[in-house]
Amino acid sequence: MAERKHGWLGGVIFTVAMIALLSLAASQRFGLFFYAVFVVLIVGVAGFHLMFPRSRLFVVAFANFILVYACVFAFFRQVNFRSVSDVMQPIGFVLPVLAFLAGAWWRRGVIRAIVNTERQRYPSELLRSFLWLLPVFGVGALTFLIPALDLSDVAYDWAFLLSMATIAGIVFFVSGDVTTFLIDTGLVFEEFFERMAGLIVPAFAFLTFYSLTIIVFASLYRVLDRFSDVQHFRIGGELQDLDFPNALYFSVITLSTVGYGEITPATPVAQVLVAVQIIAGVLLLLFGFSEIISYAREHRRGRDR
Repeated sequence: MAERKHGWLGGVIFTVAMIALLSLAASQRFGLFFYAVFVVLIVGVAGFHLMFPRSRLFVVAFANFILVYACVFAFFRQVNFRSVSDVMQPIGFVLPVLAFLAGAWWRRGVIRAIVNTERQRYPSELLRSFLWLLPVFGVGALTFLIPALDLSDVAYDWAFLLSMATIAGIVFFVSGDVTTFLIDTGLVFEEFFERMAGLIVPAFAFLTFYSLTIIVFASLYRVLDRFSDVQHFRIGGELQDLDFPNALYFSVITLSTVGYGEITPATPVAQVLVAVQIIAGVLLLLFGFSEIISYAREHRRGRDR
């Protein structure tokens, strides 16, 4: 019980941190939208928890759903409602959440049964829990026509408010399906994080070897460039000495096979060394993932016994 309680608290803290990051990225610093997101999160989580005290899974799923909703909302506002006023923006954001809470209260008997069950749905039931998204996405798709209408700022505000009110109306009437969707999401996330917890040891071991490989080859690049009269690397298209921070960065992008191109090997010796690191990195990834999967299977067998 204590372990589940700590897991619940950790999930909420992580979600709050992610929402803070998203709010700062999607709005002006500490603007109305920033505060609206947190008010919605606090009111929504507290309201649903008071209505349904056994809603541990739902609280975490709801908090994460607010994060996804805030991200989608910010995207549509930026693309289709760029001229919406700062006052209308938080109002539109809050409407669907308040509608969901009102719908949850209206259908609290049905929703209480769903929350108390906390079981994974059958595929047919799971598909039905996704159907409520179709009309919501339909309203979102129609909003792409609004920028072409060349409306005034006031008209943009009303079009935005009408769109969000329509979504709020849909959410109100499908609150039961939304709850089913969130409970299923919570169950999936809980199982996922339980499995992830069992992979901490092999993942840490893999990360240790990965980091050592990066550091070793970064040191070799630096030593090669430092104790040679020839400059072995081009930085920004020009032959330059490779300092250790740049060597470390080059080692990271080489091992990850990204290769942005701002640092490149310029001599055969450097090119051979880079090729060796790439091969070592590929082998490390193959064996590392294989060991992590093997450890996960053995850990699961031991837990099922």
